[in-house]
Amino acid sequence: MTAQNIVQPVRPYRPLSEEAYEALRDAILNSRLAPGDRIVEAEIARQMEISRAPIREAIRKLERDGLVEYQPRRGTVVAQLSGDDVRDVYSLRAHLEAYAIRLAAERVTAQDLAALESLLERMNDCAMKDDLRGLIAADVEFHGRICQTSGSKRVFRLWDSLNPHSWTLLTGSWATEYTLAQIAERHRPILDALYAHDPDRAESEIRRHIVELAETVLSHLDSGSDGARKPSSSSGASPRSPAGRGHYLPGGHHG
Repeated sequence: MTAQNIVQPVRPYRPLSEEAYEALRDAILNSRLAPGDRIVEAEIARQMEISRAPIREAIRKLERDGLVEYQPRRGTVVAQLSGDDVRDVYSLRAHLEAYAIRLAAERVTAQDLAALESLLERMNDCAMKDDLRGLIAADVEFHGRICQTSGSKRVFRLWDSLNPHSWTLLTGSWATEYTLAQIAERHRPILDALYAHDPDRAESEIRRHIVELAETVLSHLDSGSDGARKPSSSSGASPRSPAGRGHYLPGGHHG
């Protein structure tokens, strides 16, 4: 005799704070919220049709990511990216990934190489579709896979704590010196060095890769240019509204 179910299986549940975090992060990364814009909890709660508590929690997480900051007499605003921020984050990434790839070059397996090759193919596919966000997602996964292949859990945790996805999205769209196809193919020398199991070459390639991107972003900041690559429609991004203040979240989420 089969026992009768007295409870229903647990269904996946996503906290409202995560919904708010994703919505706000998306608004920042896609320039619907620009550096210096105030984040008004009451207005965002109204747009999302939820209470202010999840918004506060989401803002705390965005603060940890470095995407927003608290300013006296203004409240929470979208952080202004500075040259020092870029130098700091990309220098840390260069050192961490240089160490990781030296370890990875000596222990990389055929399965690891196939996974990295697949990610590079994905980047090229996204480039053909003019899908910047998809390309960057594969780009970050490529670098994360190298850190994981190093075999050092601490290296991967430290690298992940730098919030590489948000930073690459935030700064990658400024790499206007490169086409999307060139951004993808910049990863080929790194992968070739891993195929060769050559730690010195691998370290040199990944340092150059990261430092060149940092220099491109710093050049953009120094020039004060607003020439960031506009996200394509295929990436799911939407442009900043002319008013720039009152329509920056997706449709309401009910809680």
